[in-house]
Amino acid sequence: MKRLAPFVLILALSGGSAVFFAGCDQTDGATGGTAEIAAKVNAVVIPLAKVNRRIEQTLKQQQPNAKLSDLSPIELAAAQLKALDALISEEILLQRAQREQIQVTDAEVDQAVKRQIADEGLSEEDYRKKLKEAGLTEEEFRTETRHALLVSKLQEKLKAKVPAPSDKEIEEFFNQNKDQFRLERGVSLGIIAVDPADNGLKNDAIGEAQAREKITKIAERLKAGDDFATVARTVSEDIQTAQNSGDAGFFPEDILRQTFGEALAKRFFSMTEGQITEPIPGSNGRLYIFKLTGKRTEAIEPKLDNPEIRKRIVDIIRQQREQILVAALQASATNDARIENYLAQRILDNPVNFGSARPAGSALLPKSEKSAAGTSADQNTSPKPTDDKPAESKPATDKPSETKPTEGGR
Repeated sequence: MKRLAPFVLILALSGGSAVFFAGCDQTDGATGGTAEIAAKVNAVVIPLAKVNRRIEQTLKQQQPNAKLSDLSPIELAAAQLKALDALISEEILLQRAQREQIQVTDAEVDQAVKRQIADEGLSEEDYRKKLKEAGLTEEEFRTETRHALLVSKLQEKLKAKVPAPSDKEIEEFFNQNKDQFRLERGVSLGIIAVDPADNGLKNDAIGEAQAREKITKIAERLKAGDDFATVARTVSEDIQTAQNSGDAGFFPEDILRQTFGEALAKRFFSMTEGQITEPIPGSNGRLYIFKLTGKRTEAIEPKLDNPEIRKRIVDIIRQQREQILVAALQASATNDARIENYLAQRILDNPVNFGSARPAGSALLPKSEKSAAGTSADQNTSPKPTDDKPAESKPATDKPSETKPTEGGR
């Protein structure tokens, strides 16, 4: 089953609702309801408060201390339309899953909740504190988790219908895309970072002294045999890689040198898989510990009889077909649903109430989507996992310790 979104994406973070237009009438004349209703999908109401909670989740992922009130009226309007569109799509699929009588057991909900808590490195006390801050009961959170599982099961049921590509299709795809399957020389890295800046994170080290103390304790834990992936997930201050248990992906040699400098790139190639470095300072004050999780010492020219290449082609073709099926499912379910978007209508009825965006604009305003960060299909490119480049001076000569790689309401 496809993994659920991280815990922070499901929890409704604190902040509550905000009236969409200051001074506008609180009743919706067309529906007889209040202006606090954003939309209806068939008979199910989507409150405006739920839309605003979704926006705050997005804001807090970008800046932990961000608030809904930081947005100008036009930024808020754009964000609400985008968030509501996502909530409507989710509700449509949830209702389709219920109509198809897909079931989720209590045991599956228990397992999913425990996995999300573990993935975020939360204690039971932290978990309950987050629920309280969000104004949610445990039962409400379990309901949200159950709904996510229902939609996931609906999609997985559909994806199971996708047949494996034929040999002819695999060969044609390979011949048309041969260059992307060249396997470059490079390394795969795990990263743990400590940042002396105030990032608003749990267990955040603030100031150089705290950062040095924290990275020293992390190094001691790793030397004592603690699992690198677990430590990275729970204490690393590089948000992007921490969400992936420290996995920064594969770095082709040229990207490796650009990102980390000549000295570190050379050192990574000299390490054996599973080795972990001592703390290494970065150019922006950050401190890093690296783990070599994989290494390719020679480039490999693409050949269709290479099992790794063949598997990647099969996966790519299947994923493309699955994406089309899921899009078709969404379109079909939307066509069958009765959707009343009161929020959009209020915007059309009140076009003069927006004001203007700040000069710098907002990440939530409509704009061209940037390419998502992540490992590419051929694993020959990788985004920089950190904001700064580790110092290129030769690291301390202490012998790296070794660890065995671990598999990491509606």
